[in-house]
Amino acid sequence: MFKTGLFFDEISDNEFYLLRDVIFKESGINLTERKKALLHSRLIKRLKALNIDNYKVYYEYLNKNYHEEIINLINCITTNKTDFFRESKHFKFLREVILPKFEKRNPGKFRIWSAGCSTGEEPYSIAITIAEYFRNKRMPDVKILATDIDTDVLGKAVAGIYKEEDLEEVDPAILRIYFQKGKKENSGLFTVRESIKNMVSFGRLNLLSESYPMNGLFDIIFCRNVIIYFDKKTKDDVINKFYDYLTDDGYFFAGHSETLANSAGRYFLIGNTIYGKAVKCT
Repeated sequence: MFKTGLFFDEISDNEFYLLRDVIFKESGINLTERKKALLHSRLIKRLKALNIDNYKVYYEYLNKNYHEEIINLINCITTNKTDFFRESKHFKFLREVILPKFEKRNPGKFRIWSAGCSTGEEPYSIAITIAEYFRNKRMPDVKILATDIDTDVLGKAVAGIYKEEDLEEVDPAILRIYFQKGKKENSGLFTVRESIKNMVSFGRLNLLSESYPMNGLFDIIFCRNVIIYFDKKTKDDVINKFYDYLTDDGYFFAGHSETLANSAGRYFLIGNTIYGKAVKCT
């Protein structure tokens, strides 16, 4: 039974190893022993919801209800720190280098993938950057796919509603054009306008899947501050799969502390964790 006083048994080493292995198998997130306290704190809310007070019982529950509960477990452990226009040099490069180059292409269509999109700030930032660039021009055919393993954050991303403090670093002119300010009971909230939402499609995707269910290639792939949580083999496997979904003249954006230096020559560094696809001549 659930103990009174909101007391929870500490997670034992064995329980930590069991849950850690499941998390790694399903998500690629590599929890070291130093993350034991993190796992404990992240799962407390879930244990409360299930009226369970120890991790042995939770592990047994997970095994009995695996397909339903594994999603909740992964949702609890994923890290979702993000901001609008995070790593601003990336959006400057998109605006000043990539878009002028792609604008001259025929046909004029862009396909972009935001992998690990969290609560939507990244794909909406991409969409706003493109909308701003083409504001006084003919808008090309733009489709942005935004995926994440965490269903909770995807729900927030689809809603596209953000608190005023989440937008403190956004230019006021951008706020006026691309967000609807809430009134009365929605005061202090801003909703992404439909013109931007319509550019983005959200969906759940596990990057550890053997293959990805997308047709066609992407001109740009953003996967920032995601692979940093993977071990080397998982990271290499995912990066190699991204290569197969990128056009020959495409670009890959990594996180500020991530590198593709050991990707067997499949990418070349442009600068500021921006990479091009290295295409072998035949």
